[in-house]
Amino acid sequence: MNLKDYRIERLSKQNLFNLVGLYKDCFNLKVGLDFLSKKYNTQAFGASYVGYLAFPMNLNAPAAYYGVFPMLCKKKGELFLVAQSGDTMTHPAHQGKGLFVHLANATYELAKNEGVKFVFGFPNKNSYPGFIKKLNWKHYGDINNYVIKTGTLPFDKLAKKIPLVKWMFDKYVDLKLRKLRVSQAISNSIEFQNGSLGYVLHDNNFFDYKTYYKNYRINLNGTKCVVRTDGRLWVGDIDNCSKDQFFHTIDSLLILAKKLGCSSLQLSLFNGLTYDGYLKEKHTVFNTSPVGAITFNPSIKPEEFVFQALDFDTY
Repeated sequence: MNLKDYRIERLSKQNLFNLVGLYKDCFNLKVGLDFLSKKYNTQAFGASYVGYLAFPMNLNAPAAYYGVFPMLCKKKGELFLVAQSGDTMTHPAHQGKGLFVHLANATYELAKNEGVKFVFGFPNKNSYPGFIKKLNWKHYGDINNYVIKTGTLPFDKLAKKIPLVKWMFDKYVDLKLRKLRVSQAISNSIEFQNGSLGYVLHDNNFFDYKTYYKNYRINLNGTKCVVRTDGRLWVGDIDNCSKDQFFHTIDSLLILAKKLGCSSLQLSLFNGLTYDGYLKEKHTVFNTSPVGAITFNPSIKPEEFVFQALDFDTY
């Protein structure tokens, strides 16, 4: 079997339902169409449904998908349309056919035509060789993941495994965070950590989009943060603050994590930035995630743009 045995079709609102089965077959995850509609509708940033499905000829069951999520970055006052690679899926029965590379290259051509300047992502150990060797990505940095244990019983991990426990846990988290929540957008702290670097624009459009997973914007003792409970208390960002205030906030987040029944507090920070340097003084990096990119414009250098947990398509 070769690529001539497949047809490709651009992802759209009408054919989005095809991803439901791929999620199940490739990730063993059950997702609904409402979740997919929220995640893939990125029109607020200037482009939407930037990706391709592959179907075996004369069959309607999808074999693979590759796509990117457009978003806006800001650097020295200028806005750039970029895109994050995510949800790469090939059905086990169709692996080894070259679909990953074929769909990726088609998607990159589409992204260029949509005005995307570069595509970035955080490939895992399985996909990393393909991105670097087959798609000509450049590995230019790392995300440092810090995991701080709280010492409490892991109700958060049970919630991920047992639907009834998840329902109860989510209700409890909502109740506990109700008085802490804020409605306004929280600026990207990277802007203040290093003003010369590009960063994802965290404005109202961004937070309106980031609703496919539940996260919370909270004011914790005077410092605004974004958090998510996902088998841990995962910090998306901490607003601009001094070193002392940063450590006070970490202490407050640990207390909050314990109250919520989260067994750990996690921060995912770009290596070498200010907050990463602070955390290294007291904590050890648990593991790292590579940051890579492919650019479509030689004058745009992805290595001048950095990211953090809130920017991940999985946040």
